Amino acid sequence: MDETTVPVSECEQRNDTNPFLVQPGELIDSLRGCPDGTPLFVDVDDTLWLSNSTEQFIASVQPSLLVALLLQLMDLLQPWRWFNGAEHRHYRDLYRVKALLILFPWSRKLWARRVRQLGPELINHRLMEPLLQHCGPIYLVSYGFEFILMPLLEAARVPWPLLASSTLDNAVFFRQLGKAQFIRQSLGEEEVGRAWSVTDSMLDRDLLESSSKGLLCRWPESRSVRAGIDPMLPFVYTKKVKRPTESYFTRAVIGHDYLTLVLVFGLASPEPLLTCASLFLFLLSYFSAYEIGYAENDRLGLLYEAKPKVSEAFLRLGCAFRPWFAWCCAMALAFPASWLARDLSWVPRTTGLQGGEAALSVWISFMLLLLAVRVTFYWFNRIKERGRAVPMLLLQLARIAGYFAVFSSSLVGALFCFSHGLSKWIPYVTYRFGGERKGMPLHLFNALMLFMVLLICWAAGATTWEQLTQWHTLVILLYVAVRAVKDVWGFRAAMAPLKPAERGDPGVLPPGVEEDKRV
Repeated sequence: MDETTVPVSECEQRNDTNPFLVQPGELIDSLRGCPDGTPLFVDVDDTLWLSNSTEQFIASVQPSLLVALLLQLMDLLQPWRWFNGAEHRHYRDLYRVKALLILFPWSRKLWARRVRQLGPELINHRLMEPLLQHCGPIYLVSYGFEFILMPLLEAARVPWPLLASSTLDNAVFFRQLGKAQFIRQSLGEEEVGRAWSVTDSMLDRDLLESSSKGLLCRWPESRSVRAGIDPMLPFVYTKKVKRPTESYFTRAVIGHDYLTLVLVFGLASPEPLLTCASLFLFLLSYFSAYEIGYAENDRLGLLYEAKPKVSEAFLRLGCAFRPWFAWCCAMALAFPASWLARDLSWVPRTTGLQGGEAALSVWISFMLLLLAVRVTFYWFNRIKERGRAVPMLLLQLARIAGYFAVFSSSLVGALFCFSHGLSKWIPYVTYRFGGERKGMPLHLFNALMLFMVLLICWAAGATTWEQLTQWHTLVILLYVAVRAVKDVWGFRAAMAPLKPAERGDPGVLPPGVEEDKRV
């Protein structure tokens, strides 16, 4: 399986200002001066062995594509959070490893073959030297899984016993208990109290604090990997790289885009449920291809922009995004969507096609939309910042109005599409021209534009009163009005009446007023 190299573990906060932290040279000197007979507790992952054994095991499982799809789907759904409350972090590795062992039962044999080379290759020779010279008991302790660690240690010819490790039965209990208490149950309080401990992670704080001397050292040679991330599934790049701190899928894609599509196209269809199902699959397909523009934007931003807004995650995970795979996902998701829409779309009705040919015509029409969006994003990523306002308008309109390539709607639905796109575009233009877009009332903009356009159309005779009072129109107008009122309520404090300013001492100019310096 392809590996994505990362600089540090993501499961902890790195804090270099702690009393246990030492440099590799200092650690080696300390171990050489360790009194004879002193027990040593040595961590395995990223310490004695310069990588994470669980991630390397996952990286060895084949076929790598299916493993990547499974693990990324699990990361998106996070089943370890469903029933385990605040302790969910202890379950993640267990769930991932168990899933692989069940679905890929040959994974243990693959690991046994892989570790013959990997074990000796990644052993920490700098640390092994003073450990081999130590006169006293040495115990290996790790949160890694025993069935992964044992063949690794045997292949690397490590002579010391593995005192503490996880099994498929005790992994969660071990992590909850902590290494110090777990070791006390085997060796006793006195042995732990006079021992030295060597690790790379503050997850072992309890052991560092319980030992006579705790040594925390991060080895620059350590090869940390994130297995099962290449190639990235749809929305994984957005979640982990582009917008890691936002609930973008639920808030923007589902809460805004999909809901708008349902209002515009789903409710206008004679088969609303079938149309909504098709729209959902088309939406997944759309964003599978749309993410190519996101990844390209980050890559070119690092090359051409003086102050690129690229997250640190891009440097670690960006190489795992594969445009060819994104296109494959987009095309694959569009097939069932097109089949569901074959009798609902205007495309086959216009061409007189039926059955499979009708579905194919819908699929081709949607693929042309994706190509047009991709070309627009390609243009957007290769021009200067302020000039991007023009292609951004097209991209925002395409997110909703682009689906007219497949479905039809009412006049009010069409106008709602365009007012929605414009309301999303205004904050971007404000930002690019030096303004502040945070907190802008997008739904209020949308409502004002839609109501004004409808009023103009009605006054000009372009729409009738009957069209404006259809149930589909009323649902859209109610939705727009409710969201606008919510926006207004959000900044109601800013709409309070002005009060006289406090002038201060007589003769003193108020803040912001300059004295007239003319003679």
